[in-house]
Amino acid sequence: MAEEARFLRMDPQLRKANLVAATLRCLKKYGFVGTSIRKICAEAGVSVGLIGHHYAGKDELVADAYLHITGQVMNLLRESVAQAGEGARRHLSAFFESSFSPAMLDPELLEAWLAFWGAVKTADAIDRAHDHSYGEYRTIMGNALSLLAEEEGWEGFDSDLAAIALSALLDGLWLECGLNPNTFTPAQGVQICEAWVDGLQMGGYRRFLR
Repeated sequence: MAEEARFLRMDPQLRKANLVAATLRCLKKYGFVGTSIRKICAEAGVSVGLIGHHYAGKDELVADAYLHITGQVMNLLRESVAQAGEGARRHLSAFFESSFSPAMLDPELLEAWLAFWGAVKTADAIDRAHDHSYGEYRTIMGNALSLLAEEEGWEGFDSDLAAIALSALLDGLWLECGLNPNTFTPAQGVQICEAWVDGLQMGGYRRFLR
């Protein structure tokens, strides 16, 4: 009860952050299917009734945890691009380097992401969180590709479609690197992505003309 009293005295945002942290630990231990509100409450040290002050149920809480994790990832990517200096290739290179940084290849991040991916089509709240996060992810990439098209003079270049293609490449490489680090090094992951952009500049951009 002392733990609950302390929890209730916290700032509401801090209470939600603690519940999100407990949710992430449960997802790591039990996966999405095995995680329940009772297990999350036990992990957070609070009663089931307290979660109702902030969330309608498990799906909404997991969705908030998803947005919390992806928010950290997006901030890391945005900051890397912002610090890269002028030029589309610098922006894209910074995006690639950041995507294969130790923070992004953290095994705990991979475990959380796999749990979220497994839950995406099971609940509307989590599906919406996924759509929001990937939309933001592709926007950051699409902006850099739009700048590249402007610099290169590619009229009619579909940066949104190109961002979908590059996102799929990055996701596959990131997942493989996380699951089996011996397949290729992070530097080689960056190399593959840079080669993809080289291909655009050597004529591949025509595949993305509207």
